[in-house]
Amino acid sequence: MPAITIGVVVALLALAQGAAGAVADYDVSWNDLAKESATEYTNTMPIGNGYLAANVLGGDALSGTITLLISQSGAWSEAGELIKVGFVTLTFTPNPFSKGSFFQMSLNVSTATVQFLLGGSSAAQHELAVNTYVDANQDTIVVAAQSGSATPFTVSVQSTLVRTQPQTFMPQYDCWNYTVAPDQFGDVTASIPDSVVFYHRNVNTTFFKNTLTGENIPGAMSAIPDRLEGRTTGAVVFGQGLTRTSQSTLVSAAPATAVTVGIAVVTRVTPTLQPWLDAAVQLAQLGIPSRAEHESWWAALWNRSHIETSDFIVTRQYVLERYLQSIQARSPFPIKFNGLLFTANRAPKIDYRQGGGLNWWQNLRLPYYNMLGSGDFDQLATLFDSFLGNLPLAQARTSIYYNHTGAFWPEYTHPLMGTTHPESYGCDRAGKSDPPVGYSEDRYNHYNLQGGGLDLSLMILDHYTHTQDLNALKKYLPLVVNGVLFYTQRWSEVGPDGKLIFFPTQSLETWQCPGYPPNQTNCVTNDTPTIVGLQAVLARLLTLPAGLLDPATIQALTKFRAQVPPLPLGTSAGKPVILPCKICPANTSNVENAELYPVHPYRLYGVGKPNLDTALNTFAVKRFVSDIGWNQNAMDAALLGLATQAQAYVVARANTAPATGYRFPAFMPDFQDYAPSSDHLGVFSNALTYMLIQSLDDPAQTILLLPAWPCAWDVSFKVHGPLSTVIEGQLHDGKLTFAVTPASRLPAVMASACQDPDGGDGPTPVTPA
Repeated sequence: MPAITIGVVVALLALAQGAAGAVADYDVSWNDLAKESATEYTNTMPIGNGYLAANVLGGDALSGTITLLISQSGAWSEAGELIKVGFVTLTFTPNPFSKGSFFQMSLNVSTATVQFLLGGSSAAQHELAVNTYVDANQDTIVVAAQSGSATPFTVSVQSTLVRTQPQTFMPQYDCWNYTVAPDQFGDVTASIPDSVVFYHRNVNTTFFKNTLTGENIPGAMSAIPDRLEGRTTGAVVFGQGLTRTSQSTLVSAAPATAVTVGIAVVTRVTPTLQPWLDAAVQLAQLGIPSRAEHESWWAALWNRSHIETSDFIVTRQYVLERYLQSIQARSPFPIKFNGLLFTANRAPKIDYRQGGGLNWWQNLRLPYYNMLGSGDFDQLATLFDSFLGNLPLAQARTSIYYNHTGAFWPEYTHPLMGTTHPESYGCDRAGKSDPPVGYSEDRYNHYNLQGGGLDLSLMILDHYTHTQDLNALKKYLPLVVNGVLFYTQRWSEVGPDGKLIFFPTQSLETWQCPGYPPNQTNCVTNDTPTIVGLQAVLARLLTLPAGLLDPATIQALTKFRAQVPPLPLGTSAGKPVILPCKICPANTSNVENAELYPVHPYRLYGVGKPNLDTALNTFAVKRFVSDIGWNQNAMDAALLGLATQAQAYVVARANTAPATGYRFPAFMPDFQDYAPSSDHLGVFSNALTYMLIQSLDDPAQTILLLPAWPCAWDVSFKVHGPLSTVIEGQLHDGKLTFAVTPASRLPAVMASACQDPDGGDGPTPVTPA
C-alpha cells in the first residue's frame, strides 16, 4: 500500500522550481510557421486579461509584420452578436530577417505574453524582440519592441476596421433582419494628437424590442435596460515617438532601438458618442501600465494552485486551459463556448461563430467547475454576475408565462438580456396564446428547464462552501431562491404517494416531450436531472446559516422538499440502476446520459457516498459511451473513483489535435459547437481535478484526496477545498506527502491510496498512523 506522510512538505516538484517556473515548462513555442489556412489565421496565439483579448497573428512575421485581432467580451452589435473590435498591424523596417534567419514565436503563460524573436542567429543573438500582452489590471494591449543588436528601426502601426460597409442579415436562430453599421475612425483629440481612434457604435437598434415582443414578454421591457442601444466599443492607439500620418496610421518619428505601442480598448453604453470618447481618451492618457504589476497579478494566479502530473501533455493542456479560462473570465460575460474570444476567421467571416451570440447552458457551464479546485473563485463569480444581471427579466418572464413567482432560464440565453433564440421560441407568435406563451417550439427544449437554474444554484452554494464569503452568498442567493421557487409552483398534480408528479417535462434534450398538448404516452414524467437537482440544492439551501432565508421561505421549501418525487430507479441484469426518467419516451434525440446527473453535476452519488454501487452499475451500462466535447463520462468516471477509466478519458482529451485551421494546442475542435471550443478541455480539467480532489458534501465538509488517481502518475499539487482549505503535496513513486492549511482542517482530509490497474478500479481509503 502506498505510504502517506502528513505534515510540512519539504520538497514539492512545482514549489522547488517556483510555481511560475513550473508553469514556464509548458510555454508554447514555434520555431517555424505552419502553412496558413485559407479560412483561418493558423499561426495565432491568445492573450487577454479576462475581458479584453487578442489573437496575436504571426503568419506574416517573416516579413517583419505582426498583427493583433482584438476582441472584447463586451463588444456586441446591433444584431445581438459578439463582434471583433478591429485589427492593429505593426510593420518593422528594416525587416529583422535581413540580418539572420532565426525565428521564434512563443507564449509565456506565466506572464500571459506572446514574444517574437526575429532575425539574427539564435534566441540569444536575435535582431528584434517583440513582446505583446494585455495588461492584467488595465484594459490596454501593450506591444513592446526592442532591438537585439542596438540597430535602430522604425515601425508603422496600421489600424484596420473589421466592418467597412453596412451589413444586413438575419442572425442565426432569429426571426428578423438587422443592419449592422460600419465601424468608423474617430477624430483625434488635442490631449493625444498622435493617436488613432476607431470604434463601432450601435444606434437605432431594435433587437431588444423585437426579441421581447416576439417572445411574448413585452411587459418585461422595464425589467432591464436595453444594453445594445448606444453601445460603443473601440480603441485608442498611441505610443511615444509615433506620429499620426493618416486617420488609420501611426509611424515612427525617427528610428529608435525601442518602441512601445498601447491600445486602450473601452466599451460604454452612452446616449451619444462623446462620453465613450472621453472614457477611451482617459484610459489612453494613463499611458503604458506597469509591467511589474501585470506580472505580479499573474504570479499570484499561478501561485494560488497547480496540478502537475508526470504526463507532460496532460499537464500542459491543464495549464493552457486554465490560462484560457483566466484570460476570459474576469467580466460579467461568460466564456463564449462556441469560439471563445479567439475565433480567427478570415474575411468575409471575421465575426462568424456557429451557434450565434447566445450561450447554451450545456456547454457554457463546463469551464467553471474546476475553478473551485484551482481556487479561482473570482472567475467563477463572474458567471453568477451574468445571470444576476438578467434576473429581473427572468422573473418577469416567469410571471408572464406561468403566472407565478420565481425565475427560470432557457437552455439558450443571451448574456445581455436573458432572452432565448427567437426562432427557438417560434417566429410569428407575438400576441398569440395557442400554444401557451410559455411553450418553446424548439423540439429539444419544449419542456427542458435545465437552462442553468439548479446547476447554477449548486455552483453558488459550492462557492460559499469553499470561500465562506457571506457577502457573496447574500449577493447571489436570489438566483438560488428564485430558481427553486419556480419549481415549487411549476407542477401541482400529486400522486398516491403524496409526491408531486413532474409532467410535462424532459430529461435534458435527449428524452423529449414532442409537441403540444403533451401526451403522457410519449412524454417524460419525473425526469432525473430535475429531481436530483432539487434534492441537492434544497438539502444545501435549508442548512445555510440562520437569517439568510425568512421563516416563510424556509417553511415553503421544507414542505416542497417533502413533495419532490424519488429518483427513478430500475434494474439492469438484476442490478439496481438509476433511470433517466420514471416514464421515458421510446426514442432518444441527443446523447446525454441524464441518468448520471446524480453523479455530475449534482454529486449525490459518488465516492464515499451512499449507494455508490448503484451509480457504478449505471455508469457501466450507460447508453452513450462517447467522451468528446460536452460529453461528461470523464467527469463521471472520476467522481465514481474509477481511476483507470478516468485516466483514459483524460489522456484522450489531452492528446486531441487542435481544430482544423488552428495550430495552438488548446484550441479544440468543434465536436458539438464551433472552434475553438471551450467544452473539450473544460471537461478534461474538471475530470483531472475530480481525480485529485473531491468534496464529500457532508456536515464536516470532508475532503477526499486522490479518490481516483492512478499509481502510474506522479503528481505535484496545490488545490482548494471547502472551508477555505488548501492542500499542497505530491505523490511520487506511490508515496503521498501533503500539508493542509489551516492545520485545523487536517482531520477533514481523507486520503486514498492511488489505484493500480491490476488491482481494479475503486479507491482504497488510507488512515495514516
